[in-house]
Amino acid sequence: TPIRTLVIRRLRRSSRRLGAIASIPRAVQGKICEMHKTLAGGKTATYYNLQYWSHGKNHSVHIPREKLDEFREAVEGGMKLRSLVTELGESDVQDILSSAAHLKKKSRKSPSRERRA
Repeated sequence: TPIRTLVIRRLRRSSRRLGAIASIPRAVQGKICEMHKTLAGGKTATYYNLQYWSHGKNHSVHIPREKLDEFREAVEGGMKLRSLVTELGESDVQDILSSAAHLKKKSRKSPSRERRA
């Protein structure tokens, strides 16, 4: 039946996205910022922070140099996760809207009554 086919198609789309979400090894929200600090003697030190928003506030976490690559991969995973969740939500909106049209009963128009003068 057409409705069953639609349901199966929706489940397949959702399961593909959920599978892609599950395959993300690490996901961190925010961005990595390179910071520079001038030291005594005129040398410049470079360090890295992870900046992110949580509960309406900006937070910053120092990233040790040896963990920088791991954090970069995790931030990429976070961007991919956000994108997939957005796609999943948009797909669900379309599924809900399209399923309402199939479930809505067609109304019969009553014959128009002529006005009596």
